Amino acid sequence: MRKIAAAGFAACLFAGPVLAADPGVTDTEIKIGDVNILTGPASFIGRAVSIGSKIAAAEINAAGGINGRKIVIATEDDGYVPSRSFQALKKLVESDGIFALSGTSGSANILAMLPLIEENKLPTVVTTTPNELVYTPVRPSVFTIGATYQDSFYAQVKYIHENVRQQNAVYGVIRQDDEFGAAVEGGYDKAVKEFKLKDGLRLRFKRGQTNFSAEVLQLRAAGVNALVNGGIIAGAANILSEARKLNMDLAVASVWSEDMPPSVKLSQPAGYPYILADYVALNDAATDTYVEKAKKYLSADEVGGINRYSYLSYVGLKVMAKAMEACGKELTRACTVSELRKIKNFDTSGLTAPISFDNEQQLSGRELKIYQLDPKAGTFKALVDFKRY
Repeated sequence: MRKIAAAGFAACLFAGPVLAADPGVTDTEIKIGDVNILTGPASFIGRAVSIGSKIAAAEINAAGGINGRKIVIATEDDGYVPSRSFQALKKLVESDGIFALSGTSGSANILAMLPLIEENKLPTVVTTTPNELVYTPVRPSVFTIGATYQDSFYAQVKYIHENVRQQNAVYGVIRQDDEFGAAVEGGYDKAVKEFKLKDGLRLRFKRGQTNFSAEVLQLRAAGVNALVNGGIIAGAANILSEARKLNMDLAVASVWSEDMPPSVKLSQPAGYPYILADYVALNDAATDTYVEKAKKYLSADEVGGINRYSYLSYVGLKVMAKAMEACGKELTRACTVSELRKIKNFDTSGLTAPISFDNEQQLSGRELKIYQLDPKAGTFKALVDFKRY
């Protein structure tokens, strides 16, 4: 018996270590997590994110998957509430056993999830919330696509200063009293200092506020005629509506969420040709090609829900797939993170600037295009092509 036991032990030694697969990987599947806004006023954003991931996964799977493994998306709703984001990711990690994370919800939401991401060393590509707090300090397994809110509003205020309000300009900002709002004001503040602009007024509001009559009266009293509008969707539209009631002549800088059809529809009645800066393409050949390709995998209703967030989640999952594919059959989280760091000039077919993560911040796609709304037609025209700010 001793000889048999010894022989068995020796056989184990010579066979080498047995490698346990990372969670979320089987012989046939790779499970990718998605924490998203599927209920509440901002649910069309989460829906668009899910649509983009669905298209990318369908394309990848139709081409044979990742070294023979199909991508499966596991989605949890957080309702845009940070505490729910944490619990949603906890479920995806502990119950669903995801391998990596793609959907990451809003700014405060991804910040709430970061401890779990770091603890589990989850390969994560952030596409919807490129807040500086996500990658400062750098989290080893977190990769971010997109310009910062700071860069976006700096670019817009620079454009307004140089092209729209060159004389007698008084600038003002109204923004949410949270991490997102602080980032908006950060871009405003940088431009005010660099260009020595007249800083008329800075206002904050709580997330979910709907009545802005008092705030807009304060803006008018301060003589603001160049406004950084840090409201989102209904909030942004309500601010513009109040300004129109007072017949304020405004040049307006906006959050990139305001280029989505539901946002445009809400803001159109105010009639302001607001501008915005975005790190994705709008209304051009790249987006037209994307939509045509999407029709193979989506219902007509889903195609109608495509917007900027769909382009971004599509690009994010494609980049993740590129890294996973490079790992071969022995797919691990550590290998995927290592391969993501090597990504350089990944072609997104014009949906964004090429993606490169081979930098200390693991940040890419920071180039911005500046657009202006035609409030009558509800469409945007490009004012400045992709440029780094």
